[in-house]
Amino acid sequence: MCSKLLAGLLVLCLAFWAGGVGAQDTLKIGAPQPMTGPDAPFGDKFKKAYSLAVEEINGAGGVNGKKIEVIIEDHQAKNPLAATVTEKLITQNKVLVLTGGRASGQAVEIASVAQRLKTPYVVDHPSADIITAKAFEWVFRNNPTGSIYPQAFNKFISDVKDAMPKSAAVVYDNTVFGKTIANSAMAFLKSKNVPIVSDEAYSVNTLDFKPVMTKVKSQNPDFLLMVAVSTTDAILLTRHAKEMGVNPRAFVGFGGGFGVADFANELGPLGENVFSSAAWSGNPNDPPTKAFYDKFHSKYGIYPKEHEVEGYAAIYIIADALRRAKLTGNLEQDRQAVKEALLQTDMTTVFGKVKFGNWDGPLGDKYTNQNIYSPDHSVLAQWRGGKLLNVYPKTNAETDCIFPDPTCKR
Repeated sequence: MCSKLLAGLLVLCLAFWAGGVGAQDTLKIGAPQPMTGPDAPFGDKFKKAYSLAVEEINGAGGVNGKKIEVIIEDHQAKNPLAATVTEKLITQNKVLVLTGGRASGQAVEIASVAQRLKTPYVVDHPSADIITAKAFEWVFRNNPTGSIYPQAFNKFISDVKDAMPKSAAVVYDNTVFGKTIANSAMAFLKSKNVPIVSDEAYSVNTLDFKPVMTKVKSQNPDFLLMVAVSTTDAILLTRHAKEMGVNPRAFVGFGGGFGVADFANELGPLGENVFSSAAWSGNPNDPPTKAFYDKFHSKYGIYPKEHEVEGYAAIYIIADALRRAKLTGNLEQDRQAVKEALLQTDMTTVFGKVKFGNWDGPLGDKYTNQNIYSPDHSVLAQWRGGKLLNVYPKTNAETDCIFPDPTCKR
């Protein structure tokens, strides 16, 4: 009954704001997110992050005396619906600026609508390079692109003695997310003359990876690299690889399904020592970031990771731009003013430093309004005792790395 009720809520509009303030007194931020459907847990992560940031900002007096408000619209992880709800946020809810998206496919749709309707869009998590490689002047991104995700892994295998793979198998989903990261990882390995002994793409939500892992096992790869935007795929890839007896020196994921708590909860010991090279969650050794972790845990009972930190930081980036923009009450002019203010952003959040610029990515993509500090925001983490802990680079490490994986017998 409950699920039917949720499914019937095609449009889920949640507003977070300090009490006693009418909508006309607020600065509206639109956020398309998956609040129902398979990705609903991710939508909830961002809802929590936005809520805490709005609570803090409004509690401190708001932005130039006005409260900010985040309006979430449910896109159910469906790309066409992401475009529909984005247009509604812009034309009916009359938001000043957008954030959110969750997955790259939905973010591409949101970015296209934002560009067409001239509304600033601050991407907080979606990572496909193309989002900031289409010369969209209204689209900004704080988090690193997918092709940057493997950079912490690349540094690890380059810097640590005997860590360079002798061979690698690469298994990835056929989404923009999966193909981008896999291509980036393989390009680097090939530049180091590492043989790619398996190159396997699959469809999202595959139920049986045993045929793929049979092929991988036959090649006896030194490393197994896996890319999965879906948590279920990440779990099944790892489970079937280990059950089939694939024995690399390292199992390496790249964010997506490899970076959420369900990965460890479902796999138990099978998830132990699996790596994930992806966007970081800020530097846990930085006192302000550590304080945010503790405050988030105190409020919600969970420690924030990549998604929560990105969502929280995005609201502060937008608030900073709103504070500097010369708002007149004319919606079109105000959106233009916010865009101009975002172009001048130069600040530090719990996620790290942010300044938007135009530059070339690792695969040669020409980025527009991509955070110039993104190359510093990749980290290699490892599942240990049910926790995903940073292990490289050492300046961001929370514990020592375990490598090679002692559970694998080669």
